Amino acid sequence: MDDDFNFDDFMEESENQFNAKLEEWKERMMVNAIETNYEKIAENGLGDWHLRNMTTEELENLCNTLKIMLEHYEDLEEYEKCKVVFDCMKKVEQVFV
Repeated sequence: MDDDFNFDDFMEESENQFNAKLEEWKERMMVNAIETNYEKIAENGLGDWHLRNMTTEELENLCNTLKIMLEHYEDLEEYEKCKVVFDCMKKVEQVFV
């Protein structure tokens, strides 16, 4: 039997690996959601009627989603996509007024 084996160290290392994989999965899911949302927005836009009939909470959630998307595309320097998302944000803001 190996006397150098430390179960606590093994478990901590396993937990760190698990957390790293979980964080990687979370990031992939976020990017996938952003790209899916962008494709839908670029294809269909945001309907005026739909926006006017959203609750304040729904509009706030949409604004938060668009901000996350904008930050993502700014980080990637995908400015054409930033413009599309920014225009949608302006459209949502007009509904708040």
